[in-house]
Amino acid sequence: MKKTIYNICMVVFEITLPLFLLMGAVLVFGQLIGALMGNGAIVLGLNNAIKTYSVWVASVCAFSGFIMSYVREKKK
Repeated sequence: MKKTIYNICMVVFEITLPLFLLMGAVLVFGQLIGALMGNGAIVLGLNNAIKTYSVWVASVCAFSGFIMSYVREKKK
């Protein structure tokens, strides 16, 4: 049972980690470009478009990693 939970969490972790890193990078660099251009609409548009999804994906990734740390097999 533990191995199955670990494998499911590993798949979820492997999918969500690059996804939230990519979304976070797009958010940060897009806001940086908007700030350098002095265009507040770009900053707010990106914030409204991706921030919530990025936070949810990061939370799922964090919880799957946390669960994996509890169910992995202990080395003897």
